[in-house]
Amino acid sequence: MNANSNSSACQEWGRWKIIRRIVFIYIMLQPILDLFTSLSLRLQGQDFTAGLLIRFAFLILMGLYAMFFSKTVRMYFLFLAVFFMIHLLINQSFKPIFSASAETKYFVKLFYFNVALLFYFVFFRHNRVSRILDVLVISMTMIGAVMVVSGLTGTAFNSYSWGKEGHVGWFYAGNEIGAILAMGFPVVVLAALQKSNWAWISVVLVIYSLFALGTKVGFGAIVIVLILALLMSLYGLFKNHSGWLRPIMLLGLFVGTFCYFPFSSIAKNMNMHLNRLESNQSQAVGDVKSNAPAVQVENLVLSGRENFLMVQKQYFSEAPVLQKLFGMGYGGNYQEQPKMIEMDFYDVFYSLGIFGFILFFIPLGWILVRIVRNVLRYFPESFSTRNVLISTGVVLGLGISFTAGHVLTAPGVSMYLGLLLAYLLTTIQDRSGELG
Repeated sequence: MNANSNSSACQEWGRWKIIRRIVFIYIMLQPILDLFTSLSLRLQGQDFTAGLLIRFAFLILMGLYAMFFSKTVRMYFLFLAVFFMIHLLINQSFKPIFSASAETKYFVKLFYFNVALLFYFVFFRHNRVSRILDVLVISMTMIGAVMVVSGLTGTAFNSYSWGKEGHVGWFYAGNEIGAILAMGFPVVVLAALQKSNWAWISVVLVIYSLFALGTKVGFGAIVIVLILALLMSLYGLFKNHSGWLRPIMLLGLFVGTFCYFPFSSIAKNMNMHLNRLESNQSQAVGDVKSNAPAVQVENLVLSGRENFLMVQKQYFSEAPVLQKLFGMGYGGNYQEQPKMIEMDFYDVFYSLGIFGFILFFIPLGWILVRIVRNVLRYFPESFSTRNVLISTGVVLGLGISFTAGHVLTAPGVSMYLGLLLAYLLTTIQDRSGELG
C-alpha cells in the first residue's frame, strides 16, 4: 500500500512539474512570440503567424485546465458560449456589414483575458510557486534588451507613423509593449529590492524602454512605481533599521528620471501634441474655443480617442434594443471600415452590450472583491512591499486599459494582467505576502 501510494504521489508530482514548466516556458516565450509576430507582419505581411498558433493552443490548454478543476469555470464558459451564439445571430441580422470570421476573432481575443485570469487563479491553487515572478522578470528583461540593442543599432521601428518621436524596438505595437512594460516594471523593481542586486540592470533596461517608446503611459508608470517603491523602502528602513542602500538607489533613479524627462521623446511628443491642439483651437469659434483648456487636457490624455467614442455612442443610440443588450460586435455598426475606440472598457460595452459587459467583467469583479476583502481581513500583514508593488502593476494595467486600451483586447497583454491579479489574490490569502 505504501509503495503504491508513493508511486502515485510521484506520478502526481511529475504531472504538476510538467504543467509548471509549460507555464513558465510560455511566459518566457512571450517576448519571442511578439518579436516573431512583428517581423512577420512588417517584413512578410503575414497575419497568420506561429505566435498566433501557439497562443491559441495555450488558450485551449488554459481553458481545459481551468474547467477540469472548477465546476464554476465550466458553468461560466457555458454561459459565454450561449451568449456568443446569440450575439452572432443578432449581429448577422442587424449589423450593416457582418463578417463571422472577424466577429469570432475579436471575441476570442477579448475573452483571452478571462480564460487567462481563471486559469491562473486555478493554477495557483494547486501550484503555489514564487518562481513565477522570476519568470516575469526574465520576460521583461528580454523586452528591455531588445529595445536597447535595436535602439543602439538604429534598426528599431518607429512608435508613430508620422511626426512624433520614439521607437518600439523590433516589436510591432507601441501601446501593447508599453502596457506590458508598465505592468511588469513593478515586478522588476520588486526583484531588485528583495531578490538580487543584478535585477537593478533589468530596472534600468525597462526604464530606458519606457522612455524610448515616447508614450505618456511609459513616463507615468516610471514615476508611479518609483515613488511607491521608494516609500515602501523607507517604511522598511524605519521598521527594520537596515537596507539603506535600496532607497538611495530608488531616489537616484527617480531624480535621474526627472532630469532626463525634458530631453526625452515623451516630452517632445507632448509639446508637439499641445502645439497642434493650440493651432486647432486658434481656428475654432464659439463654445469650443471657450472650453479650450478642458478640450486640450482631454485630448492630451486620450490622444483623440474621445472622437471615436462619440461615433460609437451614436451607433449605440441608433442600434435596436437587441444590439443594446447583446452588443454591436467588432467596430460597432460601421458603414465602411471598423474602428475601435481603443479604450477597453468602452470597447467591451459597445461591442458586447449590457448583458455581455456584465458577463465579461464577472470574473474580474469577483477577483477584485476577494482581493479587497482579504487585504482588509489580513491587514497589516497584507501591507507588504510585494503586495503593494504587485497591486501597482494591476492598477496600472486596469488604468491603461481604461484610457489607452490595448490591454483587455490584446492577448499578449491581457495574459500578464490575468497572471498578476491571480497571483495577488493568492499571495494575500497567504497572509505573509509570500508564496511557498
